[in-house]
Amino acid sequence: MSHNNEGHCGSCAHFGDGIPSEQLVQIRINSQDSGVVGGCDHPENSSHHLMVSPISSCDRYTPAEAA
Repeated sequence: MSHNNEGHCGSCAHFGDGIPSEQLVQIRINSQDSGVVGGCDHPENSSHHLMVSPISSCDRYTPAEAA
């Protein structure tokens, strides 16, 4: 199992569109790639309807607020 770290989508404020909030909290708390994919709602990416895993990353990373 892979772990998401700071800089990965699983800990980014833009990650999680389409993932139930309880599951998203668990991804952020446990820092594990659970095999789910979620949308990226960064304004520059939202029109592309990107689906990414918790261990994906990009240059637009913004840390999520603490759970």
